[in-house]
Amino acid sequence: MPQYQLRVYTLHSSDALTAYEKIWAQHIPSMAKHRITTHGVWTAPAAPGSDTPRLYALVSYRDADDVRERLEAYLSSPEFRADMEGFDIGAIVGLEEILLTPTVDSPLR
Repeated sequence: MPQYQLRVYTLHSSDALTAYEKIWAQHIPSMAKHRITTHGVWTAPAAPGSDTPRLYALVSYRDADDVRERLEAYLSSPEFRADMEGFDIGAIVGLEEILLTPTVDSPLR
């Protein structure tokens, strides 16, 4: 069964979110080269009283793959560096990585 991960990026502004959406469009094929499948990418505006919007990405890794190892391989790759070129990494003010286990009846099982 694949291993799923919800990645939640908090950006410092709506402009940063717009720029990071474009980065994620590039990440999808780049991550696939490293055996990381993207199932969806979503954005959410800043909550009332906050100015930090979020980007959510649901990805999966193959059954036997070590999630941290796959992710580190991607993050140290030329593909990742090319994807991030021109983007200020400081615009990402928070990152949550949540491993998810599908329930028995989940369609993504």
